[in-house]
Amino acid sequence: MGVQGQRRNRRAGVEDRWRKSDGTPSANANRGKRWRARYVDDESREHVKGFHRKIDAQRWLDEVTASVITGTYVAPRAGQITVADVYSQWATAQAHLKATTVATRTVTWKTHVSERWGSISVGDVQTSVVRAWVSEMVNCGSSAATIENALGVLRMILDQAVDDRRIPRNPCVGVKAPRRVHKQRGYLNHAQVELLARSIDSNPEVVRFLAYTGLRWGEMAALKVADFDMLRRRVNVVQAVAEVDGKLVWSSAKNHERRSVPFPPFLVSELAALMVGKGRDDLVFTTTHGKELRVSHYRPRVFNRAVIECQKATAKARAAETQAAGTAVTPEFPRITPHDLRHTAASLAISAGANVKAVQTMLGHKSAALTLDTYADLFPDDLEAVATALDAAAMASRAATADALRTK
Repeated sequence: MGVQGQRRNRRAGVEDRWRKSDGTPSANANRGKRWRARYVDDESREHVKGFHRKIDAQRWLDEVTASVITGTYVAPRAGQITVADVYSQWATAQAHLKATTVATRTVTWKTHVSERWGSISVGDVQTSVVRAWVSEMVNCGSSAATIENALGVLRMILDQAVDDRRIPRNPCVGVKAPRRVHKQRGYLNHAQVELLARSIDSNPEVVRFLAYTGLRWGEMAALKVADFDMLRRRVNVVQAVAEVDGKLVWSSAKNHERRSVPFPPFLVSELAALMVGKGRDDLVFTTTHGKELRVSHYRPRVFNRAVIECQKATAKARAAETQAAGTAVTPEFPRITPHDLRHTAASLAISAGANVKAVQTMLGHKSAALTLDTYADLFPDDLEAVATALDAAAMASRAATADALRTK
């Protein structure tokens, strides 16, 4: 132990305020709390606390001493820094994250967290109040995803405070966001995919490609000629592009994992036509002016208009069928977004007999469990088939056993 530590130890201890060392009454006799515990922290600041009983004073001092020895000590004043100040420190350490993730967290902080928690000291944040905040957001109609993001940002900020030894534990621990409600997805069938593609007046190949590969928009928009193996009918997904504050940001594919995705033969000629005259490093999917495709432009100007036209055409066909036969056989055309074409790809693959692992690989999910959770409603219910197979196996086994017994 150093000299400074020895000096701190000499200034630490439990003192009797009512009695002097010789047992005679002091000037404070019978006034206030009798026992005073004190210690000095690493910054040479003295901390004092009064107790009615000596045993309580000693217990408090022992707990503080143990936390210092184990490295879990938190100075009383350390938690006085505000959540906003910790956020500023935490936000500057996000260089390892994608720009889209940083942008999402920044918007979440400004929109949902800052006003409620920014001016509060991290030491004053209580679990019960955090839980009440979550309930308030639920009552105000905030979506489960919004609440999950807001709680997640606050939790990460307070994790930073714990790491910096400003608070002993994260008050967000144990607080749960509401479960996300499964939304009805708009799955297209093969005929609807083709109808939509034919209704697109700019880049119709985008619709077919997304609907039969399951790529995300940013992954598709970042594809270069070199990423395609036309002989094996494979596309290698290695990059993605996203729009952040109006600027395009390039990064590795989601989860930083490369994957190889097959595409059906009927897309070969259409894709090959897009590559004519282009070099290996040129983008395959571009605007008519050769620029990058932006979903913020494509969706409102091209995609949404085509969806409305498909819905009108479908409604007209259904009305004619109803008038002629009393019932409509053409399915309704759902209201969809470009991202729903990814769900369509999963639906078409599963209906074609693809198993969970195949769909997981195609979509680039982290695990088969995620694929099952996302598309559980699409995988066939095989319980009856399992029961039938078990019955057949059991009956065959029983018959064989009976024959063997008869021959004895």
